[in-house]
Amino acid sequence: MKKDIKTINKNIPIDNNLGLYGLNKKDERSFDFTLFYTKFSEMYPNKERPNSLFLEWFIGFSEGEGCFCLAKRGDLSFVITQSTLDIAVLNYIKNKLCFGKVIVQSSKQQTHRYVVQDMDNIYLICLLFNGNMVFPTRGARFGSFLSFFNEKLLKKGIKPIPIVDNHIIPSLNDAWLSGITDGEGCFTSSILSNSSAYRIRFILTQKWDINKAVFIHILSLFNTDKSIGSIVPHSIPNVWELRINGVKNCKLLFPYFEKYSLQTKKKLSYLKWKELLSKLENGEHLDENKRLVLKELSKKINK
Repeated sequence: MKKDIKTINKNIPIDNNLGLYGLNKKDERSFDFTLFYTKFSEMYPNKERPNSLFLEWFIGFSEGEGCFCLAKRGDLSFVITQSTLDIAVLNYIKNKLCFGKVIVQSSKQQTHRYVVQDMDNIYLICLLFNGNMVFPTRGARFGSFLSFFNEKLLKKGIKPIPIVDNHIIPSLNDAWLSGITDGEGCFTSSILSNSSAYRIRFILTQKWDINKAVFIHILSLFNTDKSIGSIVPHSIPNVWELRINGVKNCKLLFPYFEKYSLQTKKKLSYLKWKELLSKLENGEHLDENKRLVLKELSKKINK
C-alpha cells in the first residue's frame, strides 16, 4: 500500500504512517502526569496539585527557557532565568508547583531565576518531564540529566526512574503552544507612515534542523487549504523561525490564545497585537491620520 506523505517544508516530509519524527505512531502520545501526581500527593499531601493545563504550559515554557544543569562537582539543578521585570512568572511557577525557590541571579544584569536543587524535588521534576517533552534536542538534554540523576539514586539504594522514550505531539487542545510562545514566541508588526503597507507576524524560534519537524506540525494544526506560514532560516546559524504572516492567517491564532492564556508579559504584547490586527482588518491603515495612530500602537507591542 502506498504511503500517504505530505510535505509542508520541502526539507522535511511528514509520513502519516510513521508520525512526526519518522517514528512509529505507537511511540507518540499525549501528556501523561500520572506518576508526577502520585509522587506529588505523597510528598505534599496538604497541597493542591497543579492542574494539567498549568503543567502543559510549564513544559512548553521550560522547553524554551528552562535548563537541566549538570555541575562538574556532580550537583543537579533545574533552572529558569528571566529578567527581573518578568519575575512574576517565576513566582507564578513556584506557587503553582509548591516547591523550588526564586532568587537573584545578577543584580547588575537584573535577572532572577527559579531553581530546584534538592533531591526530592528534582525527583518530581524528572517525573514531570519524563516522556512529556516535545522538541527532540530538549528531550535528549533531559535524558542525560535523568540518567545522571538515576545514577545518584542507585548509589543511595533507591530504584531509578525508568526512562520513557516516547514523544509528545502538541495540539490545539493543550497549553504547550502557549508555554513555548511565552518562552520563544514574538508578536510583531511594522506600519509605514508614508505608505499603506504594513507587516504583521507571529514568530517562534528554535535551534537545530531536527526541531523543524515540530514547527511543521504546528502549522499543520490549523486546518486550512494551504499552509498559513513558513519555516525559514534565522540570521543566526542553525536557528529556524516559524512565521505566520498577514491578518487572515494571524487571526487563526485567536481562538487558541483566548483558550490557553499566556502567562508572561507577552500576554500584554499579544493583546496590543490583537488590537492592531483588528484595526488593520477594518482598513484603518488606509486613513492617513489613523495610520499614524496604528504606527504608535505598533511600537508599543513589545514594550
